[in-house]
Amino acid sequence: MITLSEDGYVRLTLETFLVTPLVHLVSGLDEDESIPSHEGGCLARISGYTEWVSVSMPTITLGWDWWLDVSKGQPFCVRLDTPRCNIMLVDTMQYDLGIAKTSVLLETAIDNFAWCEEVRKQIATRYA
Repeated sequence: MITLSEDGYVRLTLETFLVTPLVHLVSGLDEDESIPSHEGGCLARISGYTEWVSVSMPTITLGWDWWLDVSKGQPFCVRLDTPRCNIMLVDTMQYDLGIAKTSVLLETAIDNFAWCEEVRKQIATRYA
């Protein structure tokens, strides 16, 4: 069961969250923050943000920052930091798991979610 609480959180179990479809809302690039190298060049890191929402009611919002890792040949997206969301995960008795545990579980879910291709498509279209 998904409920919107008076405190603004959408409360649901991890199992319910994992089967709730999320759609890509928007992604963008951060301002370029090149780091001067000691060898005359600049180390540029491509980073940005992405936001996803559910089509269910109440609406779940989930966003996070990312950077593009190119160290292994094929570029891939890596989530940075704690996600931003209106989600509070609850246990089977509907007790809050708390902000810290919710964040860890959402981070794991994001890291196992195929989101990078949608981000790359929007970046390619938006910044072409």
